[in-house]
Amino acid sequence: MIEQKKIILIIILLIAGLISLSAQEKTRIEGSIKDDKNKPVPYVNVFLLNTTDGTMSDEEGNFSFKTSAKGKVVLIASIVGYEKFEREFEITATRFHFDIQLKEKAVNLKETIVTGSSYGSEKEKGLVISRIDVLTTPGGAADIFQSLKTLPGLTQVSESAELYVRGGDPIETLTMVDGSIVYHPFTFESAYGGLFSNLTQSAVKGIYFSSGGFSSKYGNVLSGVLDIETRDQPSRSQYQIGLSLANGSLTADIPLSENKLGMYFDLRQSFTKPIFWLNGGLDRMTLSPTSRNGTGGIIYSYSKTGKLKLFGMIADDKQGVKVERAEYTGAFNGNSNNLFVNLQNTNILFESVIMKNSVAYNKYSNNWLIGILDLTKTDYVYTFRNDFEISVNSSNKILVGAEYEKREVNYLGKIPEDDFDIRPDGNSKIIDATFYGSRFAGYTEFQSANPFGLSNVSVATGIRYDRIPELKLDWLDPRLSISYKLSDKSIVKLGAGVFHQLPNPQLFRPVDGNPNLKSMKAEHLIISYDYNIDEQNSFRMEVYHKEYSNLPKENSILNYDNSGKGFANGVDIIFKGFLPFNITGWISYGFINTKRDWMDFDGFTSSSFDITHNFSLVLKYNLSDLWQIGINAKYATGRPYTPVESSYYRDDLKIFEPIYAATNSDRFPDYRRIDLRIMHFNTIFENISFVAYMEGLNIFNHQNIFGYTYSPDYSERKEIKSYFGRRMLVFGFMFGF
Repeated sequence: MIEQKKIILIIILLIAGLISLSAQEKTRIEGSIKDDKNKPVPYVNVFLLNTTDGTMSDEEGNFSFKTSAKGKVVLIASIVGYEKFEREFEITATRFHFDIQLKEKAVNLKETIVTGSSYGSEKEKGLVISRIDVLTTPGGAADIFQSLKTLPGLTQVSESAELYVRGGDPIETLTMVDGSIVYHPFTFESAYGGLFSNLTQSAVKGIYFSSGGFSSKYGNVLSGVLDIETRDQPSRSQYQIGLSLANGSLTADIPLSENKLGMYFDLRQSFTKPIFWLNGGLDRMTLSPTSRNGTGGIIYSYSKTGKLKLFGMIADDKQGVKVERAEYTGAFNGNSNNLFVNLQNTNILFESVIMKNSVAYNKYSNNWLIGILDLTKTDYVYTFRNDFEISVNSSNKILVGAEYEKREVNYLGKIPEDDFDIRPDGNSKIIDATFYGSRFAGYTEFQSANPFGLSNVSVATGIRYDRIPELKLDWLDPRLSISYKLSDKSIVKLGAGVFHQLPNPQLFRPVDGNPNLKSMKAEHLIISYDYNIDEQNSFRMEVYHKEYSNLPKENSILNYDNSGKGFANGVDIIFKGFLPFNITGWISYGFINTKRDWMDFDGFTSSSFDITHNFSLVLKYNLSDLWQIGINAKYATGRPYTPVESSYYRDDLKIFEPIYAATNSDRFPDYRRIDLRIMHFNTIFENISFVAYMEGLNIFNHQNIFGYTYSPDYSERKEIKSYFGRRMLVFGFMFGF
């Protein structure tokens, strides 16, 4: 008993000591950091010399931290590519404000080495697409993927959130979060793709998207890359509550120790029944789509430059939709579960080496059930990655890194023996197959501004090696990017490279696939022209060619081989900035001609992703300080499809079997859609922000379709319309405090 009292007394004394220490008066040091062009400089290390007190500037170049130091101190601000800032001052007050201007070194490598086809949330990553752009794009539901689909190079194949990049299948676009691969970033996955992203924009700090010719740091992907960086620790406490016809959300930023430890989370629950009740469509549902989603991070700064970031994402969903087919009418029931956890460490070594390493675990599972189809897919992914960015001097940089991935994909259940017969009593095949694969990879890239004394020239050249021991596969991919600065406002760039990727894991199943398939291959050639009209307006045009080989192709003996091939040629154009009458936004157009001979194609013909013309117009206008109106207009050429010519009766199955015309010999009607949004911003009770919005989706009710269903003998057909594609009214609000 006495010992317990001693322990309690010691604990009380320790707590009192901590309270006493925390109560000591500290000095706040804050300010802003800009370059010599008066633009904010983010992620600058700001600290007091010979102390552990400091922080990093945020995306707007602002910084703030507290110190208990007294007397004369030296404030340091440093970042690669700029001259170090130093200022000595004496702490004589409780608050100091500094407006710091950093001077670029001889050449700012970050802004001269820009790969073609790149878009990002930061200027040095190409044409800027900010978090505000994502949040305020009408019809995008503040979804990263849906908003990106308004950019050139992305084709409007369906209303799903999946990214079809320059004639590529969605699996040809890689999604990374804090350096780790996420193969299933979507909710409501079905045969028409996932509808929204599991990753909410409130968790995102930086976005890099490339539609081709990307760096050697990205591998095992043929067409595009979406590289997402999550947020750092919050600087202040804030909370946000949102409610709409479609979902409810709770978001929180919680600093735990100033400049050292903080956390944030975003919790969402979708409930689409109200939106279908108001706008119609419940008659097509056996279970209205619902999902739960949670994202969050814990960030610890263990030194002035070192940071640990633990990020997690968990989600599940379920849906039931009535399906009409020639042989069967029933319900499609789908559900999925997703867990992603990533730990990333970043640090600056020796003042010139940026190190990032990450380790992650991802488990995804889903079940599709309709008629005789009852298939469960489970996907386990373990990844480790280490990247180094070495600044040799102001004009030269070396990127080097390695990654390891272990993936296990299991398929278990029943599938129809014939794709035209999914009746519950139809013939089926039992699937119990697992794909195992571990991938080792390494890359290096050299970036140089003004190489060999050539002014206005920048070069990035790299090479990448990937190996999959279980499949006895390996490949070596060279990459090259050259840019020439024509003037202070314009630059021309050339990008080229070789890219490899494994086919879809389901094609390796022994029952209906080929365990000995090889990797697919694509070669990119891109020429682009960028013209920065001024600080707020930019124009880009790109011409590209992509050559495919070693694609999977049906084989009567092996199920599949690697004899498939294809190509994609096109032009992408975008203008982003200010238009007359203070209207902001962007206009994009893409033309593509792409053909393939792969999978079950009966010859070299239009790809299923051959959307010849893609046009997007995203405009926003501030009616006043409190009101904004926005419009998102889309047009796309109809998607190719294979029509049914006739049918014949199968007496053994007691149903009709369709006879198809030539592969992709017809097209669906052109896609048209206009979304309108009105937003109101206000502050109530002095410190509570309030946002209300009303959105009209597909306001002219264009009847966009993505397929046909047929009568039992295939003599008549009926359009299949997206259940989220009809005209809808959505409204909601958010409170922040």
